Amino acid sequence: MTLIHRSNSTKFYFFICSILLCISCNKDITYLDAQGHRGARGLFPENTIEGFRRTIDLGISTLELDIVITKDHIPIVYHDFYINPHLCLDTNGDSIDSKNSSLIYDNTLKEIKKYDCGSLNPNINRFPEPPRINIPGEKIPTLYEVFDLITEYPNRNIWLNIEIKFNPEKKLTAPINIFVNEVIKVVNTYNSTNNVNIQSFDWKILEIVKSIDSTILTAGLLDYSTVKSLNDSIPSPWLNGIHFENTGGTSLSILNEAKRYIDIFSPNWKLIMPNNAIYLGNSVTELQNNGYTVIPWTINRTDIMLQLIEEKVDGIITDYPDSLLFLMNKMNIHLKKN
Repeated sequence: MTLIHRSNSTKFYFFICSILLCISCNKDITYLDAQGHRGARGLFPENTIEGFRRTIDLGISTLELDIVITKDHIPIVYHDFYINPHLCLDTNGDSIDSKNSSLIYDNTLKEIKKYDCGSLNPNINRFPEPPRINIPGEKIPTLYEVFDLITEYPNRNIWLNIEIKFNPEKKLTAPINIFVNEVIKVVNTYNSTNNVNIQSFDWKILEIVKSIDSTILTAGLLDYSTVKSLNDSIPSPWLNGIHFENTGGTSLSILNEAKRYIDIFSPNWKLIMPNNAIYLGNSVTELQNNGYTVIPWTINRTDIMLQLIEEKVDGIITDYPDSLLFLMNKMNIHLKKN
């Protein structure tokens, strides 16, 4: 297993410092939810079946994945609203012109399945940097296919953290109620309400989920760009009518407004770090004491992983779950009991 997979000396330095720190750090947690972001985006083709399989084989507890929906209303596992020319090749195995990138919702599942999303565009140099491997021929999977994959691991109880991608500011996909219902229909097909949670940056999605099935756990995603109100009277379109500044201007103040439909708080990690410039005023412990599970995203530096473990987060979402699992092993921290 390759642990030092960052290509420059700075990242290597952070890794070595983290190993030294973990020998002496003061950790008070026994279990941690190790979540692979889009599978293991830094190691394997993101949001693909083979990428997920290899991530499960690393030993994670949870697969984090993204859901968009096709023209024929099939939930598929993909991060973007358009076919991403950085991450996929066209039906002939050629690079996709970014000017001609196709909107997912304009395509049927049959049309979507023609793309090769296991091979990075060789003409574009961007994250994920090597050693992310190509797995040529990997197609965009349906959510049904991911559940089928999970059934191959009957003794593992793999959890799925399913993000519904919806932009309340632009019309890019199916109507919100149709979209949510189609996702929950898949979950119910596999009787899997006890090993999934549904997350979204659009908190209206989470309210709809709870109105359909109150037993499904929900996670409120938050970034600095989605929390700020438009002005004194108009809240952020992402927070389901909650006005950040008028409710108190902290993470806990908005969460408590959404308490009936949010179980898990999943912020940009900087929002819960007291010494960070965009800290939102509540520590991990305060949030947990108010009933919220805290699972930040996306943490790729091992020194930051250690800081968050010190803060006693409940889980960590990362593009490099192998590094997180390595640290957990050194610190005698076990995978979350699902």
